[in-house]
Amino acid sequence: MDKLKNIAQQLDGQKYPPVHLWHPKEIGEIDIRIDSSGNWFHEGQPIKRDKLVCLFATILWFENGQHFLVTPVEKLAIDVQDVPYIIHQAECVDGMWLLTTNTHEQLLVDQNHPVELRQYHGQWVPYVRVRYELWARLNRSIYYEWASLAVDGQNKADDRLVLKSGEYEFEVARQANDV
Repeated sequence: MDKLKNIAQQLDGQKYPPVHLWHPKEIGEIDIRIDSSGNWFHEGQPIKRDKLVCLFATILWFENGQHFLVTPVEKLAIDVQDVPYIIHQAECVDGMWLLTTNTHEQLLVDQNHPVELRQYHGQWVPYVRVRYELWARLNRSIYYEWASLAVDGQNKADDRLVLKSGEYEFEVARQANDV
């Protein structure tokens, strides 16, 4: 439990710019695109500097169906093919799921970071809220790991495939024909 307590303290210490408080008058667009694999591009070219991508990720905002990079001075629309983050690592620590995004952000799955199933390429796939209304999709290997764990722990009286993170229970998969 000490390991989880230390992780929770570190996560509480993560600082992000207060984009939710910024309402700049300058609104425009920038030729930045995030593809469905979480790769960032500027003017069609991959952004190769990981630290720059991580910096941009801290000033993301989602509003009225559009993603933006927001500063106190301007709000610039960008193109995001699915969601801006992909979960690349998942570890169960003392009964809580610790997730790491493609931009190295970490979060614990709980009521503040809920899991929601969404359709992606004809399959129900878990998405996790990172912050505000910014979401991450699990990568394929973590999705399969979670589905396998849910099947192994499935209560035969319940046809849902669920996992728990602390007291928070979430569905990880459903049949393709379920709506």
